[in-house]
Amino acid sequence: MARPANPELRAEILKAATGAVERCGPASVTMREVAEQVGYSPTTLYLYFKDKDAILSGVVLEGFDDLAEFSNAAMVGPTLVDKFRQRGRAYVVWGATHPSLYQLVFETTLGVDWTTGDGIRMTRAFTEGVALLQQAVDEGEVSATVDARRRMMIVWAALHGVTSLAISRRLRTGGTVMEPSEVLGLATALGDEAVNDLLAPYVGDRARTRVEATP
Repeated sequence: MARPANPELRAEILKAATGAVERCGPASVTMREVAEQVGYSPTTLYLYFKDKDAILSGVVLEGFDDLAEFSNAAMVGPTLVDKFRQRGRAYVVWGATHPSLYQLVFETTLGVDWTTGDGIRMTRAFTEGVALLQQAVDEGEVSATVDARRRMMIVWAALHGVTSLAISRRLRTGGTVMEPSEVLGLATALGDEAVNDLLAPYVGDRARTRVEATP
């Protein structure tokens, strides 16, 4: 196969495919639609990707990158624990506002080595969360009895549950159907509570600032 003449086109293809996933879900994405979005023939796409599954695998990796960047950008506050809480909130917000992409990212199985290359990209947000929590332990904001990796796994499980319920619109107060903005507000509030409750027994006095829930 000829070497692609425009390496930048690969990024454009992934961007177009991501947009298609977010608009109508991964099952409805076609090579023709993506090709039309980037202004090339479907044949051109095969210079960069073997097939649709290969494109969607690329979208998954880009999604993990975006989640990690979004989580890092959200870290504010005077303490490491505050920053950790904000990462938790960012996870919920990112997932609830990118529902189709979130489901693709976390429901696609890629046969990768988790310690190198693509595996590192896929676990980056988790790994950086572990590192932040470990730093909080090392600096005395969180009890030295905490296993940072295990605690992060528990937090992630709770946040993933909240996010998945938000996406499926199963979060509600009472019997009324909630607007998307209300679902997002409830999801972020529940995410905040989950992180607070999971950390509270291990946090020192100087790191007890609680995050206000988004209305």
